[in-house]
Amino acid sequence: MMTVKWFVAASGDLDKIYDYYVKLNARAAAILYNRILDETKILKTNPYIAAIEQSLIDCSEEYRSLIVAKGRYQVVYFIKNNTVLIVQVFDCRQAPAKLKRRTLKRNR
Repeated sequence: MMTVKWFVAASGDLDKIYDYYVKLNARAAAILYNRILDETKILKTNPYIAAIEQSLIDCSEEYRSLIVAKGRYQVVYFIKNNTVLIVQVFDCRQAPAKLKRRTLKRNR
């Protein structure tokens, strides 16, 4: 079984998602927040379940993207020493170029 660790920035992404939706509907915000967390639990036992992130293929790490919350978000991570390291939670409606910029900036 793998250990799953969240980068501070990835936890911040999750908090920002919650903060945005809580203004609209507190119950829905909590459900979405918990859904994302729950869906990432599979990475403990199946870390290779997600596809390799093609927009990050030329990076030093092998990044993967787990699509969560009914296809609305990508949880971007890589695996190192039996640990799944979650780098960011990315809104799938944004441009892939932004995903690459943010990932590279956060993993320095």
